[in-house]
Amino acid sequence: MTRMELFGTVNETLDKRLFAFAREGALFWALAGFAFTIPLALDGPQLLVGTVVNAFLVVCALGLGARQSYALALLPSLGALSRGVLFGPFTPALAFMLPFIWLGNLLLIYLVKALFVERKLNYAVSLGGAALAKAGLLFASAFLLLQFSFVPVLFLTAMGVVQLATALLGGAAAYAALKAARFAGCLK
Repeated sequence: MTRMELFGTVNETLDKRLFAFAREGALFWALAGFAFTIPLALDGPQLLVGTVVNAFLVVCALGLGARQSYALALLPSLGALSRGVLFGPFTPALAFMLPFIWLGNLLLIYLVKALFVERKLNYAVSLGGAALAKAGLLFASAFLLLQFSFVPVLFLTAMGVVQLATALLGGAAAYAALKAARFAGCLK
């Protein structure tokens, strides 16, 4: 191989890698924008917004790497907090729950990846376990914060049974959407 051929091969390889890197970066930032704006754009009940957010998180868990998924998991709750600041009513209780919501989202993603993707368990079992773990963590956190009067009693329902329902509904919607996309030939 001549120097020119070697240079051409190296240049072509670099071009492909740079293009792939730029494409992945653009996809990540588009998803980040979507994740942040879900609670801003949807002016509906927690059941609707939570289901869409959880569907997004499960799609990330199934389709992205761990680092990207975990980074995106933090953004919907920041969007919800921003919505309260911008459009009222801002509730300080949500600010107290924020770290626990992040942990719940991270736990949901981690368990879906660990149980379904890596261990190849049944999807319903994987989703059920992940949803129970997320809802359990959020309920326990809300209960603890209630003991110190940081959150109202209403948060026990919002961070318990509603979180379980939205995680299960979101996970089911994500699974159905991915199956439909594969059937339509949009995904491999």
